Amino acid sequence: MQSVTPSDYQLQVLAAAVTPVVLVSAAAILVSGVNSRYIAISDRMRALAHEHRDAGTASERREVIANEMATFQKRVHLVSWAVRTLYAAVGCFTSVALIISATFWRKMLVEISLPIFTLGITLIMVAIVCQLLELQLSNRTLALDTQDIGTAQKKGKR
Repeated sequence: MQSVTPSDYQLQVLAAAVTPVVLVSAAAILVSGVNSRYIAISDRMRALAHEHRDAGTASERREVIANEMATFQKRVHLVSWAVRTLYAAVGCFTSVALIISATFWRKMLVEISLPIFTLGITLIMVAIVCQLLELQLSNRTLALDTQDIGTAQKKGKR
């Protein structure tokens, strides 16, 4: 059996704490991207609301805007859940890094670090699923926004 010196053990703890710290950085990059999506969607919703309230907007266009707004609301909901789960994942990874760092003083903390780390990974997966669902709704929004163009082209060919 090999003996581990205190300085070797400190180095092992430090090396183990690096993994969750790297994942905190990765999750932060994901948060930034998701926040950008949220801002873009909310800006588009505000523009559509302004267009809908404009007296010069045709009733057909108002109907399309109403349909788009329903999809945009679902998208905002998904994006906001993605951000929440990513922040929770960052909290998990930060906790794991702190727990691993504290194991120098209390070895029993090691046992709870893996479940928290796993929870962080799971939360990132939930955020990814939310983003994929939002992307699918994004396609629906584009279809609603451009459906009148396809109809106009078909009528012009007749």
